[in-house]
Amino acid sequence: MLELVKERCGIAASVQVYDRDIEMYIEDCRADMMASGVAKKIAESEEHAGTLMAVTLYVKAYIGNDRTDTEKYLKLYRDKVFRLSLEEGGT
Repeated sequence: MLELVKERCGIAASVQVYDRDIEMYIEDCRADMMASGVAKKIAESEEHAGTLMAVTLYVKAYIGNDRTDTEKYLKLYRDKVFRLSLEEGGT
């Protein structure tokens, strides 16, 4: 998932300076999704398109030094998590 998220955030695969941070954000995002009612099977999925979108939005909210759009991405993330919490997937 790391490479997909980096690509979606506009970070070249060869740029590895953010990898550790992004991996921590991915894990934090998955924990947040489960705490928000998203089924574990969905939150931990590598293939679920909704999970990839939620993780991407979460990373975009927190990566880098520019915080001008953090609230925008967090709102989009929260909306996505709400929709994912309505999906059945078993826990």
